[in-house]
Amino acid sequence: MRPRRGSAAFAAWEDGSMAWKSVLREEDLPEGVMAGAEAGALRVVLCRHRGAVHAYEDHCPHAGGPLSHGNFTDGRLICPWHAWEFLCETGAWGANPAVGLRRLPVKIEQGRIWIDA
Repeated sequence: MRPRRGSAAFAAWEDGSMAWKSVLREEDLPEGVMAGAEAGALRVVLCRHRGAVHAYEDHCPHAGGPLSHGNFTDGRLICPWHAWEFLCETGAWGANPAVGLRRLPVKIEQGRIWIDA
């Protein structure tokens, strides 16, 4: 999956430096919780919904708000700046599914959550 041009993930993808980075202990992200973390120079927001962990770049595509500073309710990440809502499972914006967050690959190994960033 190719990152969005102009994003920090794209720069890492383009120069070949993408690699799995440990960002959180699995126990630090229980069901129904979101958390911000750093994967190298990239800031990410993670959420656990319906047993699965999802990760996205930690900025709202509307105005760049830090999603990890917002709310997580009923499986939706809510931006703290203008209350845009994104589905944890897909990253899609509720008002227009064509607009969404940049998803990052996730794996869980050895009790840690890893992001390919």
